[in-house]
Amino acid sequence: MTVSDIGKIVFSVAVTEFLTCILSRKIIFQSESYLKTSNAFERAKSRRDKTAASLATKKVAREEKPHQTSQKSIEKEGKKLQRENEELSALAAEVARRHTMAGFYSSVAFLVLYRILAAEYAGKVVALLPFEPFHLLQRITFRGLSDITAAEVHSHWVQFGGGPEATTPGGKTPIPPDVQSASQACSFAFMYVLCSLSVKMMVNAAFGTKPPPGADDGVGTLIEAPQNQKMMKNFGLNAEDVKEARRAVGFG
Repeated sequence: MTVSDIGKIVFSVAVTEFLTCILSRKIIFQSESYLKTSNAFERAKSRRDKTAASLATKKVAREEKPHQTSQKSIEKEGKKLQRENEELSALAAEVARRHTMAGFYSSVAFLVLYRILAAEYAGKVVALLPFEPFHLLQRITFRGLSDITAAEVHSHWVQFGGGPEATTPGGKTPIPPDVQSASQACSFAFMYVLCSLSVKMMVNAAFGTKPPPGADDGVGTLIEAPQNQKMMKNFGLNAEDVKEARRAVGFG
């Protein structure tokens, strides 16, 4: 296992995520427009909560003392709550859009990083797995090591008895002598995925900017905006169907 190579991949992912978090904070989340939108969202949320509490109180009073609270007053309060919900949804979508934008820029940065590291580690074994991965996982762990499958490499490795002389057919990558199966060889791609699922998330949790509660559902928040719902209707999409589809795949 090449510790220096793994350390370099981990360090590259951590530094890239750290820089994207800092730049996003400076350029997007500390900008006047974002702070203004975020403050407007918090105020709208406070107004909505007060109106909802007032409406609930009037409904209870209506049930207990019908003659003291008119149905017209309740309907008026209900319409006010609906307007404030629409305003809140629009502001939440605007806040979520800024965070989605930051996520997009981060994805572009990591795509560039992947292409750079993939070119540097093409055909190079960066680690040995402590197990023989199943066939589907081998598509990731063995990606970039050879143009042929791990099973074919293993046959070649067994034929020559392993050791420094054994290499992938048509390639220059030596198969380490202490590996029991050639399919245990791990390429850069698998380590990069592991780092993205661990190191990247930890750095983001420490230095990233989280959206405020109520605007933290990503695409779900964008769907809730009245303008976006009208747009979906124009394209023949139902907002509830989209939400149901997101829940079905585990995003709701």
